[in-house]
Amino acid sequence: MNLTATRLPAWAPKIDPARWVDNRLYTDPRTFELETERIFMKTWLFAGHESEAAAPGDYFTATLLEQPLIFVRGADGTLRAFYNTCRHRGSRVLLDACGHAAALRCPYHNWVYDLAGRLIGIPGEEAYDGSGFVKEENPLVGVRCEVELGLVFVCFDEAAPSLRDYLGPKIVETLSTPLAHGRFELVKYYGYDLPINWKVFAENARDGYHVPFVHPFFRKASPPGPYYLHANGHAVQRLGMDPAGIDPQLWERLQEYTLPGVTTGDGYIVTLFPDATITLRSNVISIDSQRALGPKAVRMESRVLGLVDDSEDVKVVRELGHATWFLNPVELEDGPIFVGQQEGVAAKGVRYSVIARGADATTGTRGDDNRLRQWWAAWRAAMGVEINSLEGELEDESHADR
Repeated sequence: MNLTATRLPAWAPKIDPARWVDNRLYTDPRTFELETERIFMKTWLFAGHESEAAAPGDYFTATLLEQPLIFVRGADGTLRAFYNTCRHRGSRVLLDACGHAAALRCPYHNWVYDLAGRLIGIPGEEAYDGSGFVKEENPLVGVRCEVELGLVFVCFDEAAPSLRDYLGPKIVETLSTPLAHGRFELVKYYGYDLPINWKVFAENARDGYHVPFVHPFFRKASPPGPYYLHANGHAVQRLGMDPAGIDPQLWERLQEYTLPGVTTGDGYIVTLFPDATITLRSNVISIDSQRALGPKAVRMESRVLGLVDDSEDVKVVRELGHATWFLNPVELEDGPIFVGQQEGVAAKGVRYSVIARGADATTGTRGDDNRLRQWWAAWRAAMGVEINSLEGELEDESHADR
C-alpha cells in the first residue's frame, strides 16, 4: 500500500506507522473476509490434542471458518483430517462431536468410508454402471494435518511450510518442557462464545502492560520473567510464582505434582499466531484457542492437559491449579475487558489506537507495546500491507480523522 496515497491522522507524521492501528480492523466485515483468505486459510490453525482421538477409530469433529472437519485415528495409528462432507450429496458424514467408529458412515444415503477416507460402500452400487463414476476416485477429501508434541494443527494451504518450520525451533524447544516428557491427555474441555473480534484476544495474550491493573492476584503472585519474540508472530513470556502473594495452604497444594521436567514455580505463556496460547504453571498446562466466527464473534475453547496415569488426587490438584491460574483471570477479569475494548473500537469518532509505548526489542521483561507491534508485523506480512490498516478497502469511511 502506498502510504503517501493513504489518508492518515494529523499526528501520523510524528509516529512510526507500525505504532498505530486502524480501529475499523476490529469491526469491518471486509477486513474479516480478507483475513480469512490471507491468514486463516493459509496458516496452521490449532485444532485439538491427539488424545481426543487416541485409538484407531476414535474421532472428533470441528468447524473452522465454516469448514466442517473430521479428525480420525486410522488403523495404522495415523491421525488424519478430512472435510466432513460426503462425496455423494455433500451431507456431513459424522454428526457427533466425538466418538468411535469402525468406519465413517454418512447418515443421508449410507455411503461408507474407511478410517483412511477411502469410499468402501455404496448401497445399490450397480446403479452407477456406465455413468463414468468410479468409487475409488471419490474418497473423503483430506486436509493437511500435522501433530507436534501432541498438539494437532490443520492447514488449508498445500503450499504452506511444515508445521515444525512454521512454529520454529525455539517454540518447539519451549513446549517440549513438559510435552516431550510424558504421555498427556485431555482432562477438561469447555467452550464459550464472546462478542469480540479475534484480534482482541490475540493481542491481550501478549499484553503485559495490563496485568498489574486487571489481575490483582497475578500482581502479587506471578512475577514476570523474560519474554522472547520469535519468527512468524509467535512469542514466549516466562512466568514465575511468588509464595509471598499466595495463601500458604494454597501454595502447599500448588507445589505438588509438578509436570515432567518442570520445577516448582516454572511457567510460561506461548502465544502462537494467529489463534492459540499455551500456558504452563508448574503442575498444569492449559491451551486456550479461538475460532473466529465473524468480525465480531469468536468461539473460545479451553483444554486442560494432565498425564495419562494421574491418580484421582493428582487430578484434584491439577484442577485446583487450573482454577487458580486460568479460570478466574481469563473469564472473570479479562472477559469484561475484551468486551469493553470491542465496544470502544466501534466509536466512529475515534479512528485509531496507539501502540507506541516502549522501544522495539525482541526480549525483555513483561514488556510494553513492542510485543503488540511484533504481532501486528506478522499480521501485515500475512495481509500483504505496509500499515495496520486496509485503507481504501474498508467499509464505514465516516470515522473521524483522529
